Amino acid sequence: MERDPILFGWRSAPRAHALAVALGVGLGTPLALFALLCLRDLIDLLVPGASEPRRFLALALPLPGHPPAVLPIASGLPMSGHGLLLAALLGLAVAALAFAGLGWLVARVCFSAQARAASRLRATAVDAILRAPPGAREDVRALPGLTGSALAGLPAAGILVPAMTLAAVLLALATAALVAARLVPAMAIGLLAVGLARALQIRRGLERTSLRQQEQAAVEAGLGDLILRMPAVRAHGSAMFERRRLGLRARATHGTLARAEAALAYARAPALALVVLLPAIFVATALWHGPGAPEGAEPTMPGALAAAAAAFVLAAAMIAAFVRLWFLRMETAPTYQRLAQALDGLADKRTAPHRAAAFPTSGPLIATDAGAYDPASGERLTGLDAVLPMPAHIAIVGERGSGVQALAALLAGQIEPSVGAITYGGVDLRSLDPVERAHRIAFAGSEAILIEGTLKQNLLYGARIDEREALGEQGRIALLKLSGLDALIYARGLEGTIDPDAEPATAQAIVAARAAVREALAAQGMARLVEPFDPALYNHQATVGENILFGEAVGATFSQERLAGHPYLRAVLEAEGLTRSFIEMGLAIARSTVEIFSDLPDDHPLFDGFSLFPARERGFFEDLIARQPDGRSWRRGPAGARDRERLIGLALRYSETRHRFGLIDPELEERIVGARASFARLMPPKFKDKIDLYDPARVTAAASLEENVLFGRITQGEAGAEQRVRALIRQVLADQGLEPAVYRLGLASRVASSGPGTAVARRQGLTEGGIGPRDRVAIDLVRCLVRRPDILVVGLLPDERKSEEIAARIMRLRMIRQNLGLIVCLPDAETLSRLPPFDAVLTVARNAATLASSSPADQPAPSHAA
Repeated sequence: MERDPILFGWRSAPRAHALAVALGVGLGTPLALFALLCLRDLIDLLVPGASEPRRFLALALPLPGHPPAVLPIASGLPMSGHGLLLAALLGLAVAALAFAGLGWLVARVCFSAQARAASRLRATAVDAILRAPPGAREDVRALPGLTGSALAGLPAAGILVPAMTLAAVLLALATAALVAARLVPAMAIGLLAVGLARALQIRRGLERTSLRQQEQAAVEAGLGDLILRMPAVRAHGSAMFERRRLGLRARATHGTLARAEAALAYARAPALALVVLLPAIFVATALWHGPGAPEGAEPTMPGALAAAAAAFVLAAAMIAAFVRLWFLRMETAPTYQRLAQALDGLADKRTAPHRAAAFPTSGPLIATDAGAYDPASGERLTGLDAVLPMPAHIAIVGERGSGVQALAALLAGQIEPSVGAITYGGVDLRSLDPVERAHRIAFAGSEAILIEGTLKQNLLYGARIDEREALGEQGRIALLKLSGLDALIYARGLEGTIDPDAEPATAQAIVAARAAVREALAAQGMARLVEPFDPALYNHQATVGENILFGEAVGATFSQERLAGHPYLRAVLEAEGLTRSFIEMGLAIARSTVEIFSDLPDDHPLFDGFSLFPARERGFFEDLIARQPDGRSWRRGPAGARDRERLIGLALRYSETRHRFGLIDPELEERIVGARASFARLMPPKFKDKIDLYDPARVTAAASLEENVLFGRITQGEAGAEQRVRALIRQVLADQGLEPAVYRLGLASRVASSGPGTAVARRQGLTEGGIGPRDRVAIDLVRCLVRRPDILVVGLLPDERKSEEIAARIMRLRMIRQNLGLIVCLPDAETLSRLPPFDAVLTVARNAATLASSSPADQPAPSHAA
């Protein structure tokens, strides 16, 4: 990879850069000359007494000598004064439009070249990471940061700017020569001075910016440290010490910054002087008639001088752009050098490329004096000699850390042997295409890496289109049950949501299933375990706020965090006379909570599990209670409004069934139900799409599938109620043919955080940390099974489950792998004894493996066909 950003951009898209230079220089330079000549002729019209006819776009080069001579280049078009005025104005207008179109076209070409260079840079980094050997993990960790920095400093016009700068300088010198030969040195010296002044300004400005950023970081760190020290400051009265300490630190930092700013001011001074001196020098040089000036020379026309000045301004602007590009290159070049070194280092660590061999259709898996180190598990294996016939079922028995996982990874080709070789069907695994090898010899390793997306995408990660289509919906469900993921996926499905517009048939089936669930609950004497949603009754399993909304919030408008402060809800509470009641209820909740948890620390799990406010707000409510002994003397202004809003929020989150403070009586329940009716009846149209109200005749799109099927809440307080009700739901949904829909919803749940706010967001977001180790292992196993490989290597030591459970799961795995290769790791000989005999057993101890084949006497039938 090129170590220079400009050279990298050029080699990434040479044709695009060449086209940009051809357009910018080849068309831009003649167009600029045309515009300058039009400007010259237009200004020359201001000179009185010129002879008629005048000539438009005439070019003549003054030649030095005695007497002076003029070399005609173009005679121009003869025109009257009025015609020349119109032609010059029209020419300038056409040049402006042409410049706009040319600039747009050149910018598109430059951006296209930059996009190709960025794509090449990303592709280079991706290829380096994908081809990196397992032992180069630490080396590839630096690539994302280096690649991002390199992309940020990738210039769009790295070749165009120098080329246009050179063309602009030559054009300025040419226009100066058209005025007078003596003006060319002045023009060259002026452009050089502009370039040096601009370079000095940029250098000093970069130094000042760097120091200013350091000062900003120092101020932030100092103030943050001061906040952490405040308890000690208050306790020991050390405010004066802290002021002096921070003042000394600020003066030390600001002293260096002040010197840099003074240097920047000195650098700007010559530039300001040049603004005044350069025009004076040009005019004086053009009008010079003293000693050394040619006698008999024609006077300098103001139009020609103005054209030369305009060319100088254009060249100066291009020189400034070139200087900025040069400093950008100097700033970015070290990043490209480090990136190139990292890529070269990864290339050196790759093994010598082998000629891609055809993947064998069958054959034994043979290890010849093989040894390897597995960086993932930290295990090492030495001296492996084994012949494993395939297809067969092989067991690897060994404790964690003995080398069992290194052996599994070695047999699957995931790590390359440091000594010896592993062959399949007589072909070295290193000579096989890595992608094809991963599909034919699948490896369920100890790292179940999840990707951002749905659970279905995670399960099908790495599978080809034909493999996904061949699996089908029923095949996916079977694999979920085999791997033990069915419980997770089914639970996620019950928490998922149904869009009735996208799936009307499923929505109708769910509404019909409500009656079947009711009948099943009544038939089994479990009707008391579910309290249904009734528009006319208060639901004791829901909070006060949920009873008023009587629906699911869509978005953050009516979310639990914002509900207490929502103007419309507050207006409804005020109209129903509930504001005062809720404030008193919130104050009673705060008193009871503070009293109950007074002896518990803030980090106690009971606080988070049962308190209506987080532990960090305990001090606020303790202070509020102290200020409100009688609940009447409220503060005025925003502070009092904030206190009342927080208390109303406590009341809205209160559930009598869960918290049991005895604050809700039948009379208050009726008033809350009345507020529910007013809330729905008076709702403004702009809020109607912000909440999905419960309706017995339709599916609530924002509610979970479980709530839609139950159309109610499971009763709290009875042991085992949730398990019994959910088991009944599962049976009813299976009878109604809705089980595939539940699994489909579960598979559609995303492995990502949807952020706080609504119940929908909390349900739909399944964070990576929310999937336990067992489920991660199962997901990795399903990924392998979907591909139906020739050999499946399960390099995962079973967790702390009982030996019987491990054996049962491996038995199911062996059943679906009949007549196919399977290599599985077992924790101990006890688990091995509970399974039918394997075709071969590899015992691993102290980084060494020994092979023990099953004898015909001990094994009447081959295990892989059992």
